[in-house]
Amino acid sequence: MTFTRTYDIPYFNVGSDRKLRITSLMQYLEDMAIRQSEACGIGLDFYEEHNVAWVLAKWDIEVVQYPVFTQEITITTEPFSFRNYFGFRRYEVRDAGGELLAKANTLWIYIDMVRKRPIPVTEEIISAFGVSPESNRPLPIKAPKPPETAAHETQFRIRLGDIDTNRHVNNIRYIEWALETLPPEFSNGKKVSRVMVDYRKELKYGDEVFSTAEIEQNGDVAVSRHRISNGEKDACLAAFEWK
Repeated sequence: MTFTRTYDIPYFNVGSDRKLRITSLMQYLEDMAIRQSEACGIGLDFYEEHNVAWVLAKWDIEVVQYPVFTQEITITTEPFSFRNYFGFRRYEVRDAGGELLAKANTLWIYIDMVRKRPIPVTEEIISAFGVSPESNRPLPIKAPKPPETAAHETQFRIRLGDIDTNRHVNNIRYIEWALETLPPEFSNGKKVSRVMVDYRKELKYGDEVFSTAEIEQNGDVAVSRHRISNGEKDACLAAFEWK
């Protein structure tokens, strides 16, 4: 079952070039997932009552063109398939004329929030999303390669404002920390054309965060590779292609 919603781009979601920030685009996509859950009757109240949650595990986003301040965009999302405790969801972002702006594939894990363990997706969930129980084919999601060096490094301390409704750090914060580690001059005149993210460990309030990155040039495309950790274990790996 597909779910569609229209947004217009507000001033606080654009950068100095008046184009939508990549982190804001990712927030829209994340918002679409929970809004569809709400529309299907299995939203935040359901998850809280049953002590379960969907935790985002991987992103693979391709951006064709960035919308600009005040522009209207339409986002369509669809739960594609379920396999055991995995859920695959895809997205398309189009402008008012129907031109494709971006597309994304994502992998989610269904979690028992009391035991902090993955659990099989129930027939109730599958039926509510309008997906056939036989639909278990995965979506292609490219995994990011970790950086081999720590050419750039920054440290952060997790604040209360970084915590989401699942009581751990919101997915977008990892992306913000990764991008913040790059030197400011690097992104001048460039935009992210692809995002690949692999979340590996949850972080919580008060944790110290170490963000490292390296940059390589592949022809006309620059690639930045990132590692977010608590100093002991990797919490997130990410890679961005820049044009």
